[in-house]
Amino acid sequence: MSIVAGSSRPREEGLASIRARSCYDFPSRTPAEKLTDDLLVEILSRVPAKEVCRCKCVCKHWLGLIHHRDHRKRLPQTLAGFFFGSSTTGQRLLEPPFHFTSLSGDRRPPFDTSFTFLPNHRPPRVHLLDSCNGLLLCRRYDVSDGVVAFHYVVCNPATEKWVVLPNSVKATGEAATTCLGFDPALSPNFHVFELVHEHKYGRKADLSGVVVYSSETGEWVFKEKRWNGATWPTSRHSSGSVFLNSLLFFRAFDLELHECVAAVDTKGETWMKFRIPGSQVDDFGLADSFIQRSQGRLHYVGFQRDKEGVAIRFVVYVLENYQGEPWILKHSIETSNIFGWRDLYLDGRFDFIAIHPECDLVFIIAGGMTFMCYNMDNRQVNVISYLAGAKQLFLPYVPLFTESQSLHI
Repeated sequence: MSIVAGSSRPREEGLASIRARSCYDFPSRTPAEKLTDDLLVEILSRVPAKEVCRCKCVCKHWLGLIHHRDHRKRLPQTLAGFFFGSSTTGQRLLEPPFHFTSLSGDRRPPFDTSFTFLPNHRPPRVHLLDSCNGLLLCRRYDVSDGVVAFHYVVCNPATEKWVVLPNSVKATGEAATTCLGFDPALSPNFHVFELVHEHKYGRKADLSGVVVYSSETGEWVFKEKRWNGATWPTSRHSSGSVFLNSLLFFRAFDLELHECVAAVDTKGETWMKFRIPGSQVDDFGLADSFIQRSQGRLHYVGFQRDKEGVAIRFVVYVLENYQGEPWILKHSIETSNIFGWRDLYLDGRFDFIAIHPECDLVFIIAGGMTFMCYNMDNRQVNVISYLAGAKQLFLPYVPLFTESQSLHI
């Protein structure tokens, strides 16, 4: 649709000109207001997701353009909300029934959370394991002649496309920590990582290697770890993983019980570890810290005690580079100034969920049901909604409306 250039037209063109006008089509207009809708959408498609959200407030016409189904495939999307379950086991997965909550507090999802488009979707046959840039990693269980087998499924709920993965070469299944890696800005292909565990001398499950599936090759490849010393991924629900710059980052502990962030690439060739500043596991132990991608960089969010061991500080670090001293302190504040809490016993009543991918907002669940966010810029906490029965694991979801060649039935 084109925007008319003038406010006066011959009588016979009156109706057509009225239909062509937008909410900003008045005699005194800026040059930007003369843009056609097609050109405006083309410009918005090159703008970061955060700025596209701000453009919704210009007028109703812009809001309609941005929300139009035909335009969503071309426009960048931002965080829409979170999947969460009504119950969890000791593993990092979501069991059905699945729920969804938006950042506006609306619990009505933009799609069918029953996942009826998946084969054998009936609960409890499908569990959610991970999410990454619009794709979800699921584990589907099949029963044949009394034997239970599972398959990984990667799907896009916005387009209802999915693909069943072949069996892993290690067949580690339940014993593996499984993560999804996908960045449509770099490649249309996705990767699935199985972090392989092994037990030695009665210790916790050491990380021995990684099995990586590539949707480009359709194959799994196993690679042994390439660092010395015992290292094991943390099993906490809120730990999560991050896929950034073709690397999978995940939280882990080393032999000295120091918390670190480990990374492995999609080929299983590059292995790195980054010690978290001032972190060490003890009786109070690192409850509720997590890592996530925000504004194109890796962020670590957690708690630290001051030098006197009395006050607790809420801290945010950013991984600036992978050499030398990589962590930069971005934000630090005593928890008593924002939450009113002075003790270190936070388990059971407080959980980090995520940091916003486009801005400095940290999402929190308190008391098992209060969904809120902390704004690092103004140091304020706001309640978004109340989610009765919500558990620790929340999977962030950014809609992906473009068709992916790596998803096919």
